[in-house]
Amino acid sequence: MVKKVLIVEDDMILSMVNKKYVELLGHKVIQSVRTGQGAIDAVKKYNPDLILMDIRIEGDMDGIDAMEKIRTFSDVPVVYLTGNSEPSSKNRAEATGMIGFFIKPVSLDDLKSVLVDLKH
Repeated sequence: MVKKVLIVEDDMILSMVNKKYVELLGHKVIQSVRTGQGAIDAVKKYNPDLILMDIRIEGDMDGIDAMEKIRTFSDVPVVYLTGNSEPSSKNRAEATGMIGFFIKPVSLDDLKSVLVDLKH
């Protein structure tokens, strides 16, 4: 089954690479956004099956803050993709019910493992 994936990434090159990986795995990127508010709005509009969320993004909230707000109205699965391997960030991310936490750069196999396990 084709999954609808929302990408939240403020680095345009990484966003394009992640989009390509999702498409190579047979799924559809419904939108790519650069900010936490953009992520919140996109979840409300598109109801994705999965969010690929960077932690450090543009705007006044980070990816974990955005997921905390999204959790008030959606239980969409989230995978964090980050350059930040600090335990405090991972602990905050875990509190949002994440299904994955990958340090960038993320490989095709990393995403494949998450999308294969995603049940819908």
